[in-house]
Amino acid sequence: MEPEVDIHSPDKAGAEDQLRTAIREELDGLGEDQPVILKLTLPERDDHYREFVDHPRVVRVLALSGGYSRADANTRLDRNHGMIASFSRALTEGLAADQTDAQFTAALDAAIASIVAASRT
Repeated sequence: MEPEVDIHSPDKAGAEDQLRTAIREELDGLGEDQPVILKLTLPERDDHYREFVDHPRVVRVLALSGGYSRADANTRLDRNHGMIASFSRALTEGLAADQTDAQFTAALDAAIASIVAASRT
């Protein structure tokens, strides 16, 4: 499941509350043979989706950067225990076609290292 909440929504926290309730209801209706992976936009409230990390139907809870900068996404991810990064926009931030191979590799290595570190909570 990949329901994404717009990071610019004027009531992002409210939308996340509604989403959490809807996901909980759906998860509780699944059978034991129906595992899911959740890909969720990083929430406004720390650990907002924490209950899903330990839910028996959830294999993994992935965090979408949702358009946040890598630095902001990493900071938010670090505060959401049990979630791991599924960043695409944030991963490619700072990469450019005109970089040398060495520059590109160094920038990508630094991006990956920072995202991995934020995923360790």
